[in-house]
Parts: sequence; C-alpha cells; structure tokens
Amino acid sequence: MARIAPERRTRLDLVITAVVVVAVLIVALVLWLTSPARNTDLSTASSDPEAPLPTESLPDAFVELWRAPSPATEVPSVGRATIMTGDGGTVRGLDPETGAELWHYRRDLPLCAAVAAWPGGENSALAVYRTGRGCSDVTALDADTGRRRANRTGDADAEITLSYDRTFALAAGETRLETWGTNLVRGIEYGRVDAPVNPGVAPTRSACVLFSAASGGDRVAVIERCARDAGYRLSVFSATLDNDEKIREWGSKLITESTTGPAPVVVSTTGSTVAVYDGGADPGSSRREPTIRIFDTGAQQSSVHTVAGDVGAPAGSRPLTSSNLTTYWTGKSTVVLDAVTGSPTVQITDTIGPGEVASALLIPVVGAISVRDPATGHELRRIPVDRGGYTGMVSLRTLGPYVVEQRGDEIVVLGPPRVG
Repeated sequence: MARIAPERRTRLDLVITAVVVVAVLIVALVLWLTSPARNTDLSTASSDPEAPLPTESLPDAFVELWRAPSPATEVPSVGRATIMTGDGGTVRGLDPETGAELWHYRRDLPLCAAVAAWPGGENSALAVYRTGRGCSDVTALDADTGRRRANRTGDADAEITLSYDRTFALAAGETRLETWGTNLVRGIEYGRVDAPVNPGVAPTRSACVLFSAASGGDRVAVIERCARDAGYRLSVFSATLDNDEKIREWGSKLITESTTGPAPVVVSTTGSTVAVYDGGADPGSSRREPTIRIFDTGAQQSSVHTVAGDVGAPAGSRPLTSSNLTTYWTGKSTVVLDAVTGSPTVQITDTIGPGEVASALLIPVVGAISVRDPATGHELRRIPVDRGGYTGMVSLRTLGPYVVEQRGDEIVVLGPPRVG
C-alpha cells in the first residue's frame, strides 16, 4: 500500500498558526489578569462554628465585649453562628463572643453593601462590590465558614441598599432595582435597563427615580417618581417574572399630590399589604402629621395610623424583622408592625433606633436597652448600656445571649459581664 505524503505547509500556514497561538495566549493572559479569582483572597473557617443557644433570660447588665469597623453594613449582619462585618474591600465572619476572625473574603474593589441573609435557612453572607458598572458584582458565601457559594454580575447604580426577606434579596438604587433568589438567580430588574433583551417586559413609565423599596411575600413595593408625575408614586410588583417573562405589576398609584417634601418610605411589604411611613409634608394631604399608611398590593390605601416622627425619616433608618415583628425608627419613635399583616401594633416613643425580639422585645434608648412586652409595648425594665459619646441612631439585633448594635460605621457587641 502506497504511503500518503503529508500535506505541505506553506509559510502563510505557519504565520497564521503563530498569530492564532499568540491571540489565544493574549486572551488567556487578559482573562487571568482581570479575573476575580486572581484579585481575591479567601480564608475559610477550619470547621463549622457552633451556633449560640437562644437566651432564656436577660442579664441585669450588659458590657461591651468587642467592636469592629463595618461601614458597608447598614444594620447588624447576624448569621447562624457568626457576626459579619464589611470594611474596605473585605467582609469577615467573626466569633460573637470574642470578635476573633473565623473567615474573610477580600477583593481589590470597594464594597458597596454587605448583609448576612437567611440565617434560619440558606445562611448566606452577601457582598456587593463596585465595578465600572456600578454596584454590580455580587458574591454569596456561607455565613458560618466563608465558603464561596455563588457569584453574579450585572448592571447597577453606583449606590444601593441591600436587604432580604424570607425568599429574595433586594438591591435597590436610585434608577434601578433587582431581586435575587438564594442562588443569586435574578427574579426581576426594574427601572433603567441600558440594553433590554426583551423590550416591553416592564411597565412603560420612564425616567423614574426610586426612593425606597422593600420586598416580602413574593412582592416588591417601590416609592418612585417618574416623568410627568406630580407626586410620589407607590408601585407594587411580583418579585419574579410571570409566565410571559414580563414583570407583573399589581398596582401603581400616586400617593402624594406634590414632591415638595421628603419622599415617603416603604417600611414593610407582605403578600397582601404595604406599610409606608409618610412624614406629613404633602401640602395637598388632609393629614399633616407623620403616619404609617397601609395599602393593599393594588396600591389602594386601606388605613392610616398617626405616629411620632420626623417629616423626613432618618436617611439610614432600615426596618428590622424577626419573630413575625417588624420594627422601624421614625426619628422620634420605634413603630412595631405585624410582619404577616403589615399593620402597626405598638409605638414606643423616645427611642434611638429599631430592635428585635429575643426573650422579649429589645429597643435601644438613650443610655440603655428597653425591655418590652412585644404584644403590648409595655416596658418591663431597662438594662443600662454605656455607649460612650455616641449619640446617633442604633440598630439592634441579637445572636444567642449577645446583643449586636450598629452604631454608625461600627458594630458593637454586648454581652453579660464575664465571671472570673
């Protein structure tokens, strides 16, 4: 059998091959230089930390156990067994008793926001980093060990607020918002979409500015002002797309006649109601005092409740939800709402922030923590707390026997005095 002679390679073939090889190497080098993995430092916990047991009784006094900088968190970020902080480009999981680092995740990008989400379920730490496309690079870690779970990138505003409900995370900026499931798969994007894949997915309003948003019960409620709107608008959407891959809008309606005062704030969203704090600045309103206004998911008002508060809610005030109660600080009082129905149940005046239920309802007040009956708001006692010279808002959460306070850009952990 005759031997088949190999094809003869020309000089042009060799040149083309060399160019292809060089191009592949250049692409690989660029991907390596710009990859998140190359610019990431991840140190995980050596073992799963043990979750502190819930406290059955509160101590007579609290002492400061430790503190840490955490400007990237707006409220205390509490996992199942750790306390998470965010500072610079680093998120950390810390031991609640000692403050010792159990894990960290570090990027050479600035942190936009960080939160510990779903501590009773997925138990994730969410870290959002700023890139050239805004606060668009999201990483999900195990909140107890720091092990990487998921990552997503997209488009976002330069500043966002980050929150979560039982099912979804919500990232909301001034011109757009997104919901993500616990696996970081996007539910909806609403607002500015620079390159829409499917036009007509969202409502046709344009040039909208988003002021606040909250999710819950597979709903997302937004306070916004769109082009040609005379007042502030409440819009309610499903947190996921419908069967036609479109955003389902349950209702949208102007809830003020003007925008001369601060925008109302969405405090709570459930499957059937939306609670909105309104400082009473609208000159067209018959009520000129601060109120909690309750709407159905069609954006129709169903009830109004007068509360003590400022005309504009404090910029950093965020609702806290636990044990089927939501607390929100108006600047002058802490309002307690039923997290299932959204209705306000108790108002506590002369407070300095929101709190949550441990063995009782704990609310921060000047120089102390007020211990309240969660059903009636009746004060049972006060536990003194020395906050030094700090005079700002305090957001309070608990983890086992520990009280975690967000004081401005710091996390401060309190606990019973150590014996011995």
